[in-house]
Amino acid sequence: MFTGLQVKLIAAVVLLIAMAGAIAWFGAHERGIGAAKVQARWDAVSKAQATVAAKADVAARVKEHRQATDFAGIASSYLQATTHDYPSIADTLPAAVAAGAVQLRNNCPATRGGDVPGASAASRERDAAATQALADRVEAAVAAVRAGEQADARERQLGAQVTALQALLNAERKP
Repeated sequence: MFTGLQVKLIAAVVLLIAMAGAIAWFGAHERGIGAAKVQARWDAVSKAQATVAAKADVAARVKEHRQATDFAGIASSYLQATTHDYPSIADTLPAAVAAGAVQLRNNCPATRGGDVPGASAASRERDAAATQALADRVEAAVAAVRAGEQADARERQLGAQVTALQALLNAERKP
């Protein structure tokens, strides 16, 4: 049947096949163990990342809520500063001039006290001209005061904007 050499060859082939099978099994076993270790490490890292992400999300929501509250307060302060109705000096100026509480500069000589001029046509014309000049001066003064009030209102608005923007920056920079 088989000679000694053939038996040795068959035994060598069987031994090689057994060794190849053992090596394949051992490699698969080690890969399985290695894969389990890698998977465990991966799962631990993923869990740590999920925990960090959840904490960051909570911190972001807390900061977002705080900023929303701060921004609402800033907006309220800004609206209050820009919509406040300040009293108009220009509306009270003609009455104050008539009452003598306010005097305009460069008074007209006809408006000063003194002797009563003679009742002549010329003096009536001068009185009418002086009265008209006073009315014109009061009108010009009211216009100047209104322009000043508009400038003051714009300055208050710009000041409120700067203050609100600074408050927004400070609110955003809070940790």
